[in-house]
Amino acid sequence: MIKEIRNNQDPKIVRIEYMPGNLCNHKCHYCFPGSNEGDAPWPDVDLVKTNLSHLLKHYESQGKTKSNLYIVGGEPTLWKGLEDLCKHLKDNHDIIIEISTNGTRKLNWWKENASNFDHVTVSVHREYAKINHLINVCDTLYEEGIFLNADVLIDPDAFDVCTKIVEDLHNSKHDWPIVAKVVHFNGAHRYTDLQLNYFDETIKRYPSIEWYTSTTKKPLTKIDIVKDNDEIITVDNDSWITRNKLNYFSGWECNLGLDILKIFPDGRITGNCQQKLYEDYNLYQSDFVKKFNPTISPVICSKYICGCNGEISANKRKRIFNYFS
Repeated sequence: MIKEIRNNQDPKIVRIEYMPGNLCNHKCHYCFPGSNEGDAPWPDVDLVKTNLSHLLKHYESQGKTKSNLYIVGGEPTLWKGLEDLCKHLKDNHDIIIEISTNGTRKLNWWKENASNFDHVTVSVHREYAKINHLINVCDTLYEEGIFLNADVLIDPDAFDVCTKIVEDLHNSKHDWPIVAKVVHFNGAHRYTDLQLNYFDETIKRYPSIEWYTSTTKKPLTKIDIVKDNDEIITVDNDSWITRNKLNYFSGWECNLGLDILKIFPDGRITGNCQQKLYEDYNLYQSDFVKKFNPTISPVICSKYICGCNGEISANKRKRIFNYFS
């Protein structure tokens, strides 16, 4: 068994996963519920700029002087307010802006908007992927000096199709990273033992170290998994934890809310798993600036299983109870 998970995220950084809407032009069957229904309208960008800046300033006042905003969807590039928000945040905060996108916008859109982002994750879904277009998008981002990676979602029901996509992406002009990603179903995987061997090495193509160091704003991921006997296993992604069925953290103390949080399309601020962090706050409340003033601290996990990429690898520790005290 394990008793602690540590990652190498800068302790001065808060990572915020922001989902401004759930409109998407894909309907992937393994997508998280609520992520592509299209029933959450895009928010008013001026309200978001005001209230999100206040949230960041509050975290800054408590030692989180930097922020990492990870914009997800739905397909966030469909939001007309995206460019305005990114420019506002870059002008007013020490911030890294990442975006997760299916990459379907036209090449001209990416050339015009690439500078709004520091990191771009292009998610590749076998049901919809147009490989030549995605290669051109990734090559364009590479040439614009933006850090990127192509994450291929490996569907266990179409395993060979997905691994073929990984190989096809190697036909690009530039050597940007290609990553094989585990797909979760209600927090668990359903790969065969043979399929799991494919994830022994999740990075299927490494970029040159010169390109990496010149473009990335974050260190290479390193996660230390501390076993009960104090043995430490170090991995470079959180899929190892899921594959080994170790993502059961109920009752653990987790840095959710301190190091990482999620903002949903309806404005709720919780964990990705909807774990409560502090009092109930909503980013879209007109009096948010007046009300949002919580004490930032870790939480006690109340979920049976953790299936959220990023939150699986959040710093956390098993609580030790002394029943004789």
